[in-house]
Amino acid sequence: MIIFLIFLSFFLGNVLTYSLLAFLIVAVVFLLYVLKRFRHVYALICLGTILLGVSYSFVSFSFKKSSFSGIVYSVKENYFLLNSGGERLYVQARKHSYDLGDYLTITGEKKEIENNTLESGFDFKDYLKKRGVTHELSVNHIAVKWHNFVRINEARNKVLSHFNEEERSIVGAILFSTNEDSETRTSLTNLHLARFLSSSGLYVSLFAFLLSYILSLFMKDKYSELITIATVGVYTVFTFPKFSVLRVLLILSLKWINTYLLKKKFSYLEVVSIVGIFCLIMNRFLAFQDSFILGFFIPIIGYLIRDIYPSSKKKAYLCKALAIYLFFIPFEVSYYNKIVILSFPLQLLSTPFFLLIGISSLLCFFKIPIYPVTKIFVFLLSGYTKLIEPLAFGILLPEFKIYLIIVYYVIYLAYLYYLAIGFHPIHRGLSLLLVGISILYALPIKNRITNEVNFINVGQGDCTLIRHHQKVILIDTGGLTYRDIANDNLIPYLKKKRIYRIDSVFITHHDYDHYGALDNLKKEYKINHIYDYYSSYPVSVGNLTFNNYNTYGQSSTEENDRSLVLSFNICNKDFLIMGDAPKWVEKEIMDHHPSIPCDVLKVGHHGSDTSTSEEFLTSLNPSEAVISCGKNNRYGHPSPSVVALLNKHHILIRRTDLEGTIVYKHFYV
Repeated sequence: MIIFLIFLSFFLGNVLTYSLLAFLIVAVVFLLYVLKRFRHVYALICLGTILLGVSYSFVSFSFKKSSFSGIVYSVKENYFLLNSGGERLYVQARKHSYDLGDYLTITGEKKEIENNTLESGFDFKDYLKKRGVTHELSVNHIAVKWHNFVRINEARNKVLSHFNEEERSIVGAILFSTNEDSETRTSLTNLHLARFLSSSGLYVSLFAFLLSYILSLFMKDKYSELITIATVGVYTVFTFPKFSVLRVLLILSLKWINTYLLKKKFSYLEVVSIVGIFCLIMNRFLAFQDSFILGFFIPIIGYLIRDIYPSSKKKAYLCKALAIYLFFIPFEVSYYNKIVILSFPLQLLSTPFFLLIGISSLLCFFKIPIYPVTKIFVFLLSGYTKLIEPLAFGILLPEFKIYLIIVYYVIYLAYLYYLAIGFHPIHRGLSLLLVGISILYALPIKNRITNEVNFINVGQGDCTLIRHHQKVILIDTGGLTYRDIANDNLIPYLKKKRIYRIDSVFITHHDYDHYGALDNLKKEYKINHIYDYYSSYPVSVGNLTFNNYNTYGQSSTEENDRSLVLSFNICNKDFLIMGDAPKWVEKEIMDHHPSIPCDVLKVGHHGSDTSTSEEFLTSLNPSEAVISCGKNNRYGHPSPSVVALLNKHHILIRRTDLEGTIVYKHFYV
């Protein structure tokens, strides 16, 4: 039977056969444990499940077909995800009305999802890949075979309609993981408290405890807990596929079975482990998601150190909170590239606000009309975040390297062990060591011994970061009308580079794609000097000198004609930044400056054929050319004629739309 199911799941890729196989495996393991034939089966099954998940992650469906039938299992405003015979597909659909549980037949072409991520921006392709989605459907026609009679999105929107925009962004994030911007949400992100908005497991667990306690006053615990499980089950349907809520439901259900049917054969740790293994078998891609890792490891950590400081509840609570915070540090760095110094006490102080909003929001969901109470709690949270936002200072960190993550968690496990057995001198020292590693990693040592030029991938625009002997210079800032380049891309990238200030910004000209991010950038960073085509040149920033070769277009009314053409020497290379200067400006420069040194040419106007003449290339004779442009941009940049010309002169072409951010680095000690 098992061999037959394995055959079906491998060759048919059917979600039903895979589910049956998973259920059978769990049933066999459960039976072995109950019969006490194999007490250590969990470790082996857990390891096997992880290996199975990793191996299956490389399996892709390659069947050629033009029609796909399946169930909608995740819905967002502009797309939905379809499960078609076990294959997960992304379908773009603007302003659609499809809902969870709808059964659709889609005709169209399947293709790999393209990566169009700007520097340090949200990597949507990676986000989908971690959820098992690697292909999208280019839709020709969608036919609805069956409508789910429970319109889940309508129910969600009905609950959220009672709140204004600011309140909706907080309540929606807590209840249904919506992602709407607001001032409070931005403040929570700056304070590194935004993850509380998606920590539904915390609110749902507390809600379940309170509901079970109240019901137990009128009936036996067995029945009060069963009603609580059913209630949480209803909420789970409306939050699917939100894993944190599903995890709470499964743990509550197995705890009930363990208590009342199996007479407590399993410990809490075993219950959590069984649920975790079951979830991995049902959805192998959970192994790559932070929500799964945090959702299971944090309760396990709490369980392992449950008996510390038995004589002092306050000290035990603080120690548990610190242990969880230390576990979370690598995740915090990966989210924010920063550790807020006061993050730990701020999290402790903030927890009651989120619990109150979470519980009251859940009551609103269950038709208990306490919307004014929830509004008051959101108002208090908003005022609280404004009050503490000045405390968001911290240490910038690059993303943890894999070797450092291994070292960090090896030390962490030792810390957890000595904390669990109550050997305080060692666990205190190890906790200080973990904090010390993070602080040491934050020290900008590399910045003190290197110079860099970074051609940042800002899409269809220009932005060049120069770091020279602790001096930081930007040439242009990029700018897109449909995206906040400063907050979404530039600022996170500067934080990765551990940059705390900007000495100078050069704006080559005032086209939006060259200066549009400047205003928002100034809100985050103090900029000492801003230069444009009205400034006097040469300009010196530290030991670095910038010359402007375009002194010929100042009287023109065309912005491109006035564009700065900047040269500087760094990293043992001569760079020439052309802005959007056209060919007639290039000719004027050649006539008056026939021997400009140039190793790396920043090609003018994103590779447009209005710039980069053959005569100019012959005069400069660069070895490399950098083109900054957006992927599949509507202007057709770079022009095929310019690319052909660069190839003709054997100049190495580097493009931000193909490579991403392009970095030149030089060690000077």
